[in-house]
Amino acid sequence: MSEAKADKIKESIAALEAQRSTLGDAVVDSAIAALREQLSQLRPDADKGATLDERKLVTILFADIAGFTALSEKLDPEEVRRLINACFDRLVPIVQKYGGTIDKFIGDEIMALFGAPIAHEDDPERALWVALEMFEAINVFNRAHNTQLGMHIGVNTGRVVAGSIGAKNRRDYSVMGDAVNLAARLEAASKTGEAFVGANTYHATKTLFDFEPVPPLLLEGREAPVEVRRLLGAKSERVRPRRIEGLRAPLTGRDVELNQLRLALANLMRGRGCMFSILGEAGLGKSRLIAETRALLPNGANWVEGRALSYTTGRNYWLVREILFSLLQLKPDDSSPDVAARLESDVRVCFGDRLGDFYPYLATVLELPLDGAAQERVRFLSGEALQARILESLRSYVRARAARQPLLLVWEDLHWCDPSSLRALSEIAPLIPEVPLLLMTAARLEENPAAKVLADLSGRYPEHCRSIQLRPLSANDSSALVEALLNVDNLPIEIRDLIFDRAEGNPFFIEELLRSLLDTGAITFDKDKPRLVCEIKALDVPETLEQVLAARIDRLSADQKATLQKASVIGRIFNRAVLRVLDSGNGSVDADLDRTLDDLKQRQFIQSREQQASETVSLRENEFIFKHVITHEVAYRSLLLSRRKQLHADTGRALERLFPQRLDDLAATLGYHFERAEDHGRAADYLARAAERAKATFANTEAIGFYESAIRETEHVLQANDASEQRQKAFHLHEDLGDLFALVGEQERARAIFQRGFDFLSKIDIVRGARLYRKIGLSHSVQRHFGASEEALANAERVLDEGAANPDPPWWEEKLQIQLERMQLFYWQGMVSEIRQVADRCSVLIDQNGSPTQQTRFLKQLALALLMESRFRPTVECIELAGRAARASEKIPDLCERCYVQFALGLIQTFHCNREGAVASLSAALELAERVGERVYECRSLTYLALAHRRGRDVDQARIFAERAGALAAKLAMTEYVAMAKANLAWVAWKRARLEDCDSLGHEALKLWHAMRDPYSMDWIALWPLIGAAMERQRTGDAIELAKGLFRDGQHPIEEEVMSATRKAIESCKTGNGWAAESDMRNALGAAAHHHYI
Repeated sequence: MSEAKADKIKESIAALEAQRSTLGDAVVDSAIAALREQLSQLRPDADKGATLDERKLVTILFADIAGFTALSEKLDPEEVRRLINACFDRLVPIVQKYGGTIDKFIGDEIMALFGAPIAHEDDPERALWVALEMFEAINVFNRAHNTQLGMHIGVNTGRVVAGSIGAKNRRDYSVMGDAVNLAARLEAASKTGEAFVGANTYHATKTLFDFEPVPPLLLEGREAPVEVRRLLGAKSERVRPRRIEGLRAPLTGRDVELNQLRLALANLMRGRGCMFSILGEAGLGKSRLIAETRALLPNGANWVEGRALSYTTGRNYWLVREILFSLLQLKPDDSSPDVAARLESDVRVCFGDRLGDFYPYLATVLELPLDGAAQERVRFLSGEALQARILESLRSYVRARAARQPLLLVWEDLHWCDPSSLRALSEIAPLIPEVPLLLMTAARLEENPAAKVLADLSGRYPEHCRSIQLRPLSANDSSALVEALLNVDNLPIEIRDLIFDRAEGNPFFIEELLRSLLDTGAITFDKDKPRLVCEIKALDVPETLEQVLAARIDRLSADQKATLQKASVIGRIFNRAVLRVLDSGNGSVDADLDRTLDDLKQRQFIQSREQQASETVSLRENEFIFKHVITHEVAYRSLLLSRRKQLHADTGRALERLFPQRLDDLAATLGYHFERAEDHGRAADYLARAAERAKATFANTEAIGFYESAIRETEHVLQANDASEQRQKAFHLHEDLGDLFALVGEQERARAIFQRGFDFLSKIDIVRGARLYRKIGLSHSVQRHFGASEEALANAERVLDEGAANPDPPWWEEKLQIQLERMQLFYWQGMVSEIRQVADRCSVLIDQNGSPTQQTRFLKQLALALLMESRFRPTVECIELAGRAARASEKIPDLCERCYVQFALGLIQTFHCNREGAVASLSAALELAERVGERVYECRSLTYLALAHRRGRDVDQARIFAERAGALAAKLAMTEYVAMAKANLAWVAWKRARLEDCDSLGHEALKLWHAMRDPYSMDWIALWPLIGAAMERQRTGDAIELAKGLFRDGQHPIEEEVMSATRKAIESCKTGNGWAAESDMRNALGAAAHHHYI
């Protein structure tokens, strides 16, 4: 009976919809709303317990290497295996580069997935880039191994079932489905050198790549022929469809800005360049302004441009490479030989017979192969040295090109720029006063590395830097834009005012307002021309864009509006399967949901993957996205707080049921939903899991945020349930968060959170309590609060000794860790005998009870003790102990401890004047510190790398590392290292004959050190450059006064030959023999240089 009644109600709704044009929206909507309410009361509750297997839209790539069968007939199986593994070693990183997953190796075939287990917005595009790069890689492999291997590829996109597949006791993550089978068939049908692409992949990427049709193929297992395309390569220009097809207007409201750029172009032709930064939030027209500027380009000027993409942020020199291609008038699909020839020709024009000084480094940026002398130029350069050569070559090349012809370089979407290209921009900008060069950048206003670089350049070169900050259009300009877009001239003034007030002058917002008008039917297109079909003034235009969107939402049917609101709780990107669970309460079926989603797509609230216009964004077929973030926010905010809370809870439970094997992957999302659902227990657990995952991958900033959220949720849990288990969870969260704060150099926050951890300990938590005290002590020692550090370590030992009746392995581990921290603390204070005493007490215990990490650290501490004992003149035993520690550290998983050991070895080698060994060890320490986010040791490694290069007389490298060290030390409030950076920069200034800078930096360093509670004991780092500068000025008296500082109490002595010569100069000065004093001081300076102090 209820089913028949439901059918009649549906028929009535359909009839009303058919009469909408006659009756009007107001009548139809109110009538339909009442009928839908009746329909909802007839539907029984759906079963919420059932869940479906995960279905994903995945792009599958099969790549078969041809030629190994022939090799197998000629070579030993072991050699064949070596070759195929070497080949895979070249191919697999390409898949990983684009975020793909290796599903399996099938003999000499690779199966790779894009979209499983982790989906990206542009998986089909990524798969095709991988296919193209694989073809290139196999050619490189053949040249390297003297083989003649080939490759053929099949790529297809479609729905699959993803998850653990296999027998009960042996399951692997994989995908199954017809899409996988078709990809394999396409690969089998392709010939060597071909990549066959299925229809779905083709339609997803046809605006990005060139294809040619292949006659429909009859593939094994298929009754009907299959549509196939052959991949040819990437398009030279990507198509960017306009948001609203057919709406176009001249540049409006930017006359002032365009005139500024017109004047800049005129000045460029007169030989006067500058840098223009075009800044503005998304939608204000940065790219449009650049395009209009290009139309004004005078004859004789050279326009060169490059654009960063959202997925190129991590690709070194991407934007510079784009600019070089434009500068050389190359296309992305030009062959490497053609690119190399064009580059070589142009570099030769610029530099003549100095080709070898520049070509290898520019070719490196363009990722061109090098051989012969060019390869020798770069083969043995360190990463830092190579980067320096690259930047200098770029600078010289741009200078030469601008000298030949006025040059305009455009850097588009700089907010997505890779760091290397940003550094290149910083190097190129200083050329503006030298040559006719105009730099133009476009970037968003939000915080990003590009914004910092632009601000820095503006501060350094204020006379050459200009900026255009795009602002919303005025009321008149907004009106003019709307009239031009609609090709009408009868827009009432009150409507003009409304548009300005509610779109707020953002051209993008204006476009969305017009989309709203199009949705209402007030505007239609007739033969590609917009036409008014009703008086616009009759339309209820909201006061702001948010209200416009809210009105659009209210004009939806009840089912459509409810679906949109539920989707907004899931997120801006929402999964159909999750939405189906949330929607099941109204008794709807799949067909109803699909129909509703189709309606929402038709009315431009949401988009499916096929509708995505951007070349950098694509969605899975079972996923949808709100077209604009503000639409999502308005829909979300329209929900009552109580309703939001319930829907967040339902969403979280749906995710748990739908993706049980991806709970770790979804931990952050689940934590977000349960946090807003006020399900504090679940939220705390998932946020903690998310924090652990982030911490494990050294995503420290994200991990800190998750830990802080988890702690807040745990506090709610404890208010309701103060059980021991919950208190233990709270303790571990606080300890882990404190560890992260310490790691990233936020010592005060670390100590505060450690201190809060005591609130969750019971009296019997001896080891944990001692551990917190120890970590507080370590945090104090980093900031040279030695008294507070000693007090905390004493508390740690006291607490631990109170529970010494039955020491177990954790007790011993903590006991020994405290002793190791004491040794480190004594080292910082120069207390060698105390280090020896602790070492003598602990040596046997370390061997018996210490972990491998502790044993390694003990060796490191002994080496540092010997270094201190030798007054920083390392003995053979010291060096050997540090080497043993470094070798032992290679076997431990603790990357932080490996970093510390490598740093200690580098420190010792620095003072042993083994520059090569010091740089290697300190570079290894720096790499580890950057990898794990250990900011303190990152700073220390940078500092001593500067000193190592200084002692090796490498001025450029010493400057680079000293500047980096100084900036980081200032951020971390590590005063002694700020001073050391200044001291090393004083040496750089002295070597470059900038004597005033040398004096200033050197004295600043000494002032900082001497103001510390525990003054630094190596003033020679600053004193010798100051002495050198004084002697350069022939101020022997000043030099001798400075030299007296080498003999201050607490200073580490330096080589006796140097000290003896210095004493002699001081004595000669005392006797009044000026000539002898000067001669002796110069001898002392020479001895200092001989021993690498200056």
